[in-house]
Amino acid sequence: MLSDKEPFSLYIHIPYCVSKCPYCDFNVHVVPKIPEKEYSRALLNELDFYARSEDWWGRGLKSIYFGGGTPSTFSPSSVEKMIEKAASVFPFEEDIEISLEANPGREDSANFPGYRSSGVNRISIGVQSFQSHLLKFLGRLHSPDETRGALRMVTQAGFSNFNLDLIYGSPGQSLSDLRADLAEALSFQPPHLSAYNLTIEEGTPFHRQYQAGRLRPLDEETEVAMTELIEETLSKAGLERYEISNYARAGFHSRHNLNYWQGGDYLGIGAGAHSFLRKQENGVFGYRWHNERHPGRYMEKVRRTGEVVVEREDADLTKAAGEFMFLGLRTMRGVSVDEFSLRFGKNPQEFYPQIGDLLEGGLMEEKAERLRLTRRGFLVANSIFVNFV
Repeated sequence: MLSDKEPFSLYIHIPYCVSKCPYCDFNVHVVPKIPEKEYSRALLNELDFYARSEDWWGRGLKSIYFGGGTPSTFSPSSVEKMIEKAASVFPFEEDIEISLEANPGREDSANFPGYRSSGVNRISIGVQSFQSHLLKFLGRLHSPDETRGALRMVTQAGFSNFNLDLIYGSPGQSLSDLRADLAEALSFQPPHLSAYNLTIEEGTPFHRQYQAGRLRPLDEETEVAMTELIEETLSKAGLERYEISNYARAGFHSRHNLNYWQGGDYLGIGAGAHSFLRKQENGVFGYRWHNERHPGRYMEKVRRTGEVVVEREDADLTKAAGEFMFLGLRTMRGVSVDEFSLRFGKNPQEFYPQIGDLLEGGLMEEKAERLRLTRRGFLVANSIFVNFV
């Protein structure tokens, strides 16, 4: 039975990696043997738990995203069981997007045809770079040749919808290095490409090196030049920027990520997964929660009760409005003034008078009843976002 509630997105977290990259601050675990069977069973049981929930039961599912960690450490048969379970408890939208993150190593890429047969229709490859010295710096285990082989396998496996991840801004990376990475990435004609500026996250090995003075980030001028090079190069190749770090051909935007940026509901299952439910009642505009982070404790909690939530947060008016602005301004379309007013009862500029200064300063513009960052604004986006969060 299809609910009259809006469809939602499902995130499935697989936290295991062969090794942890020095820049990564995600919930990742490296273990001697990955408990694929036990962890998969826990995911299926957690899905059953939410299938009985009034907030989720009967609602259509518009996207599934297998993230990590490294989801490609799991077999196609395990992935297929999860997709089949999701389909049995939540009606699939006709054009559902089912994405899986994968490493470009030989063992992973050998499973690409199996993932396609299992129901995955979009695959995201963690390339990061085609330069050996940059891969070594980033702690990546695959080689450039393995990446090339994996990208050839993507198309051979029947994926017409796929994404390449690149990281730029590594210390020692030159504009020539980046230009070469972009050229090689484009030679595989990806319909979607994500280009992430390397950030030094607290608690990571890179952060400890930075604090000790052993890692020096690139200067701001070079990072800006790299950002401009990426946008110019990808635009000429037909990949238009639609979010700070994401570029796509027409019709190939990530539906799952767009649901995040547009303030849609999403259910996260797995160790450390986060969820959001938009629900207005008693001064609350939505609810957020996240699961137990440790995979062992997660599996035990699922086995005992089916519920693994360890922290919940109510989003009041201030928090909900700020998140809506922050997430919407990440995209090139920006924030709908009418939708903001409908959700929160005020025009954005009534809520945030500082928007006037941003408009006057040329960092934000209003067109067709939408507020969005200008080209200059995107270059200093983080300093703008602090106005809303």
